[in-house]
Amino acid sequence: MDNWDDLKFVLAIATAGNITRAAKRLGVTHSTVSRRLSALEESMATRLFERLPEGFVPTAAGEQAVAAARRVEAEVLTLDTRITAQDTELEGPLRITAAQLLFQVQLAEIMQQFSERHPRIELQMIAANEKLSLHRREADIAVRVTDNPGETLFGRLATGQNRCYYMSRNFARKYRETMETGHASIPLPCVTFKWWGQGVPKEIRARYTSAFISLVADDMIALLAAVKAGIGVGRLPCFLGDPDPDLVRIPGMEPSRYLDIWVLTHPDLKNVARIRTFLRFAADAFKARSGLYLGT
Repeated sequence: MDNWDDLKFVLAIATAGNITRAAKRLGVTHSTVSRRLSALEESMATRLFERLPEGFVPTAAGEQAVAAARRVEAEVLTLDTRITAQDTELEGPLRITAAQLLFQVQLAEIMQQFSERHPRIELQMIAANEKLSLHRREADIAVRVTDNPGETLFGRLATGQNRCYYMSRNFARKYRETMETGHASIPLPCVTFKWWGQGVPKEIRARYTSAFISLVADDMIALLAAVKAGIGVGRLPCFLGDPDPDLVRIPGMEPSRYLDIWVLTHPDLKNVARIRTFLRFAADAFKARSGLYLGT
């Protein structure tokens, strides 16, 4: 093997399970990954992956290559972390990952204010709903909505959150009698989230026994759009529902606790000047607007 970089492609294919996802993971084209794998297998005169309907499965030789790739990656990541940890300057790149929704609501504003104070720090915004690995150095800082930030990460609790049930103003007018008198027998359409489980949420079912599911969303922005369109009532984080002029809370239903917001990094990087400074700055900025997230 003349090119150590080939191992990166082997590991990406093994992790992703197919060429398309590996290409996305590496930030290259499908044809690049396919060409590199074919060239490597030809040069080594052995097949590293079986091409099966369910995906790419490593052969015995492929397993050895993947194991070697993991060892090389671990060594490179350790070296990179140790070198970065020695950085004491308020300059250089800083990669921040979070769900798109957090960037939209406040995080982009936080980054703009931080950039004005520290113009020599080069900010990079990585919007991703999936969790990027801080241990694999896929990002320097992650802002996450979670109650379990992980014992292997270092960070700050930025703010707690609440959630509540909302409906559009047009929907409220249409179902005013139901809302005001609590007519449980009137069918009430309900928008729900794919990850909440099946059926009408228990808080709605307890109050409106004839409620039914009108739509299931797999994304919080899509859920918000469905509620605003009047497809049904839906549960949203207070930071989404309260500021929206087209939405109102369902009368008589109080906010309930939602997941916290954390600002996190790799524990070995907590003393890097630009990382430590952003952690504190972002956590303080979220905390200053905690009323938005708590719905108070």
